[in-house]
Amino acid sequence: MKDHKLMYGTYLRAGMLASLVTFIVLFLFVPYAPPAPYELRREIVTMVENISSYIERIEQPPPLDRHRLAVAAESDLIEEAAETIAATEFREDLIRTMPTGPEIEIVPYYRVEVKPQPLVQVTPRYPDLARRAGIEGTSVVKALVDIDGNIIDAQILKPSGNQMLDEEALLAARKWKFSPAKQRDRNVRVYVAIPMEFRLTGGG
Repeated sequence: MKDHKLMYGTYLRAGMLASLVTFIVLFLFVPYAPPAPYELRREIVTMVENISSYIERIEQPPPLDRHRLAVAAESDLIEEAAETIAATEFREDLIRTMPTGPEIEIVPYYRVEVKPQPLVQVTPRYPDLARRAGIEGTSVVKALVDIDGNIIDAQILKPSGNQMLDEEALLAARKWKFSPAKQRDRNVRVYVAIPMEFRLTGGG
């Protein structure tokens, strides 16, 4: 009769060898079925176009500093400068800039006679990282509509709770275009609120 205690080492090596051969055969002949990639059934980014009463709580921004007026030169200095400067045909081509200054009034939204209406609405991009993580939220952007309807300033009025969503909402809001607001038959600047909602639906 065999002594199994003495055959322990032989049994162990034979078992390990048989296991190794079994795994190699399974690896070579059993087909590999890759898992299906994860895909969202549907991705929806919605925006609330209604300009709500958030504007009524916006404080009036501080008045801008007035430009200092140039002091008129004395007549003798003007005559001396005219003698030393040679005549030239150079014509300065000034680049037109957006009108700034306290002369353009910022009227509270509830007092504007003709409310601004959105003409161009840009949908914010849903950040890939936030989408994969299932992060949702609503960012409310406070935007300053200029007298030509362009957005000249934008900031977060009510954060969504996620910085990535807020940044995308700001980028999209700066590309919006409105019809000018009017007060007493003249164009004025006005703040509007643009709520932008980020939602994943359909089992995402």
